[in-house]
Amino acid sequence: MKLGFIGIGQMGIHMARNIQAAGHDLVVHDARKDAAESLLETGAECADIPRAVAEACRTVITCLPTPRIVEEVVYGNEGLMAGWKSGDVFVDMSTNSPSVIRRIAEDAETKGVAVLDAPVSGGTPGAERGTLTIMVGGDPAVLDRVRPILEPMAGKIFHLGEVGCGDVAKLINNLVGLTCNSICAEGFVLGVKAGMDPQVLYDLLCTGTANNWSLQQYPRTVFQGDFAPGFKISLAHKDMGLVLELGREHGVPLRVAEAVEADLTHAMEEGLGEGGVDSVIRPLEDAVGVQVRTDG
Repeated sequence: MKLGFIGIGQMGIHMARNIQAAGHDLVVHDARKDAAESLLETGAECADIPRAVAEACRTVITCLPTPRIVEEVVYGNEGLMAGWKSGDVFVDMSTNSPSVIRRIAEDAETKGVAVLDAPVSGGTPGAERGTLTIMVGGDPAVLDRVRPILEPMAGKIFHLGEVGCGDVAKLINNLVGLTCNSICAEGFVLGVKAGMDPQVLYDLLCTGTANNWSLQQYPRTVFQGDFAPGFKISLAHKDMGLVLELGREHGVPLRVAEAVEADLTHAMEEGLGEGGVDSVIRPLEDAVGVQVRTDG
């Protein structure tokens, strides 16, 4: 099956490669012309504009940084909308705004095109290994149709309801995960400032009710001073903005989410936007004059 893939970034390159390795032919597009070179070397075709991807493929996947860019790819003068045909399927694997993907789905339906939102969790390592958790909103029959395309990327695939529910689930996942990330930073800086060895504190927390995924990353990130991005601060900041927007839309106050967004904003202001989310600890370390590092 010939598939379109738009967005050959830090996640998309691995996701597309796993689809290709499963035997599917790819037509790819990215704003950076050199992003897909390795895919082209193994047989993918390159399209200069999104419309050409839609014209060549019955199913198109996008994996893009922001809702605005998704809208540009769909609605632009040379966008997907201009190339869609009745019976096509559009799968947006970006972390998108639920209201944006629902509007796209309504507009696509007028052309006979089915839409799924299918954001992912698992980071770059999960994308590389093909073990992502995929959160799907949309018609379950359409999901069944494209499941063979999603499976090479996935450890688990969840159907969560109508279009937009995948993005709702992803935003809640990131809300909880990023909250753990911020509170781990505060806890460890406080512990080290108060005289604790970070490794001893880590070993304790891992055995208690404080254990969480963000904590589990510390031995390879914070403790080593390695803040290379798996999930960038800038993208986390974007996602928390979408969380707060969703809360306002539904009248749900999100006071903790506001505090986490403030942490991320502070990190951005300190020039850490391209670092990994664990970088939120660095301004707090600087403010109190300690570093949460180990000798290991």
